Amino acid sequence: MLKKIISIKNVGRFLNYSAAGDVELKRYTVMFAENGRGKTTLCAVLRSLQSGDAAHVLGRTTLGTTDGAPEIMILVDGGTAAFKTAAWNTTVSNLAIFDSTFVSENVYSGDAVSLDHKRNLYRVIVGKQGVDLARQIEELDAASREKSTAIREKRAAVQAVVPQGLTVDVFSFLQEDTEIDAKISEKERELEAVKQADQIKGRAGLAELVLPTFPVGFVGLLGKTIKGISEDAERRIAKQIESHAMHERGEPWLSEGVGYVRNDACPFCSQSLDGVALIAAYKAYFGEAYNALRTEISALRQLIDAAFGDREIGRIERITDQNVSSVEFWSKYCAITPPALAGADKVGDTLRTLRQSALALLDQKARRPLDLVQADASFTAANAALIAAQGDAATYNQAVQNANAAITAKKAATSAADLRAVESTLTRLRATKRRHEADAIAACQDYETAVSAKKALEDQKASVREKLDRYTEEVIGRYERTINQLLDDFQAGFRITGTKHGYPGGVASSSYQIFINETPVELGDSNSPLDRPSFKNTLSSGDKSTLALALFLAQLEHDPEKAGKIVVFDDPFNSQDNFRKDCTVQKIKKCGESCPQIIVLSHDQNFLKRIWDRFASEAGNRKCLQLTRIGVRNTTISEWDIEQATQARFVADRQALADYYHTGEGASRDIVNKIRPVLETYCRNLYPAEFTADTLGTIIGKVRITGSASPLHALLDDLDALNEYTRRYHHGEGLNAATELINDTELQGFVKKTLMITGGC
Repeated sequence: MLKKIISIKNVGRFLNYSAAGDVELKRYTVMFAENGRGKTTLCAVLRSLQSGDAAHVLGRTTLGTTDGAPEIMILVDGGTAAFKTAAWNTTVSNLAIFDSTFVSENVYSGDAVSLDHKRNLYRVIVGKQGVDLARQIEELDAASREKSTAIREKRAAVQAVVPQGLTVDVFSFLQEDTEIDAKISEKERELEAVKQADQIKGRAGLAELVLPTFPVGFVGLLGKTIKGISEDAERRIAKQIESHAMHERGEPWLSEGVGYVRNDACPFCSQSLDGVALIAAYKAYFGEAYNALRTEISALRQLIDAAFGDREIGRIERITDQNVSSVEFWSKYCAITPPALAGADKVGDTLRTLRQSALALLDQKARRPLDLVQADASFTAANAALIAAQGDAATYNQAVQNANAAITAKKAATSAADLRAVESTLTRLRATKRRHEADAIAACQDYETAVSAKKALEDQKASVREKLDRYTEEVIGRYERTINQLLDDFQAGFRITGTKHGYPGGVASSSYQIFINETPVELGDSNSPLDRPSFKNTLSSGDKSTLALALFLAQLEHDPEKAGKIVVFDDPFNSQDNFRKDCTVQKIKKCGESCPQIIVLSHDQNFLKRIWDRFASEAGNRKCLQLTRIGVRNTTISEWDIEQATQARFVADRQALADYYHTGEGASRDIVNKIRPVLETYCRNLYPAEFTADTLGTIIGKVRITGSASPLHALLDDLDALNEYTRRYHHGEGLNAATELINDTELQGFVKKTLMITGGC
């Protein structure tokens, strides 16, 4: 058991707490604290004490203080647990804590369930035995990954001695051969015998040389013009070009400009061109025939530029160079006459000169398509040189054909063996010899040892995983049934289904579905679209809080070490109504029956009072404490008079009923929910022995059984009427408690009846 929190220094709100007064922890301890006063910090301290992880404490070091590092002392069974110099001197491993950390680590955070939640929840479900097996798998998996690294290193060492063409695994398993040297020598002689024939068979012959042919219609195109264009149009256009100094670019520019005229409007200034003689001359001159001629000139230019370009010249030069190399090879095996191209070094220059001359004439023609252009001397000479080179190429190709005939005959006469097969066999023989040299033997042995070790780890991991799978299948069904029973007790309106486990990322994980209205809903995650049902948009905040508590209680229910658990609850309800609060109290009471110590922290005094009353039979084993502010920054733990504190709540609630009755002040739903607590507290205060922790329904039942002997028998009808009325708005009894309409006149009457019973209006 935890006996006393002796001191906490420099941790969160606990600047310098030291125990004073009777603050001993009992078997059943309730601890009140306003929000922000240190409940979460205290749970973090206990979680650190349970796990030994100092981070839970160090991360909450009091800010803005220079008074030293965190220090904690807690009296436990067997001595004092002390936290100093960032470490505990002992741990209390039998602590089970339900708080926001448990929820955010194991159930959900930010309204969504992540893979980490599923992995952590798996550990919650399977308990210590399953966690131990899962940890074995993780450890074996880590060892296997380390062995994979070793295998890569050992494999690299083997690869360094493996001959090209063989894999590491093939090389490693080559068997030793005592006659390997003789076999290698014999295979080397065989290779030499077939290598020459194989080269002959695979070598290509010579290539013929094809020079480009100059287009026949070139000269005709230079002299081509267009008939039907008036002299006046030619004169006007020539004058326009001259007057604007357009020179050779004049005609192309004007021709293009005519194409931009739309609806007789000038493309420059948008003035009308209707009736303008010059524009008419443009249209007549630059007509369809003119454009067709320009297109023809452009097409021929592209043809000549490609056919006589540098790429074509490079192709010709490569053929002659390759043929020289081929002649050198084949001359060793055939009687051939090497083909010779007269003026081979000038063929490229001939083609370039012809291209340049032809393109210059075409460019001249393109500037004034209607003018007659004469072929100049440069073109004539270049064209003549091309014709001569073509004659030389024909002679060259005849020699190539003669040589190829001899080469073909030689190939046909040569019967080569399968060179690749011989080379492959020789490679394997040499590899066999290399495999059994000292350094290779050591490298392969290390590699094979590492591979065998990894296989053993994988086999062991598979065996442990099989055990874990069997164990999980046994546990997970019982766990799901317990959770659903708890959810049913809480009247949650949903249950879980499809609980299963898997190993995403190689780590054991759990998953389940939410079952609502006979419809399964996947958990999803933070990225689940809002237009599809998932955990984050099908459960209310209260439902999520209830599910988290059910998961914790189910874990505790199936914990084989439950009888030794110290259970801590920090505000175990969140966004819950009165019925679920009552149910939570019942479940905590049940935990107290089987666990040696229960500690409940809350900011809700009435909730703690309900728990306190449930343990009334254990008066000597229960304790009320509170976390209160001392000064500006410090928090202390002190005794708390729960009876006086909650009696003040009774007075405040009754005053709220009186204010509503007399002035109409207050929200009607809030007022109707105060009636039952006021009546219950009144009856308990009057007769604590008879109604220690009873609800209104139980009180009425006892009065009815006792009959006229009960001092409250005269009030039975009124109490019964008030009970029936308020049940309509009490979750768990009224089917539509949250939406049931409230009639103001009716409520005022029942408020008056309550006030009359508890002391008058």
